[in-house]
Amino acid sequence: MPRYSSRYLDQLLDQRDYAALVDLQAIATGWDGFDPGAPSFGCPRPVFAVFEMLTWLAQAVRSGVWTYYEATPPDRAECMLEALDALDAATLRQKYAQGRAHWRDAEACAELDDWIGDHEPALVAWAFGVLEAHRAELALVGT
Repeated sequence: MPRYSSRYLDQLLDQRDYAALVDLQAIATGWDGFDPGAPSFGCPRPVFAVFEMLTWLAQAVRSGVWTYYEATPPDRAECMLEALDALDAATLRQKYAQGRAHWRDAEACAELDDWIGDHEPALVAWAFGVLEAHRAELALVGT
């Protein structure tokens, strides 16, 4: 039985804002296949990449990107790098990997926090582009 209609998911995708991404992430975390112990949470790769990027962005904005890396298991971070490779998100992958390698360096983290803040609209747009291109995978976790 569907939890959310395709129409509702389409409405969220049409909003193309941060709040809609948060709503879509909440839907995905309520999916029956969601596994908090799995590196990708059991989500399809594109869906995982979008929502992990959203977590990365949110923690950077709220408390600094170092808090994301401190709390993220190594296998999840590696899964994120693989997902970004598969999505051909070279710049995002480079920034994510840079943060992973230097998360204990306050100066490097401050620079990455600034980059994330400066690129938040582009990151949100990237997320919606991925979800639009992978509607079937989003529907899997949402309906």
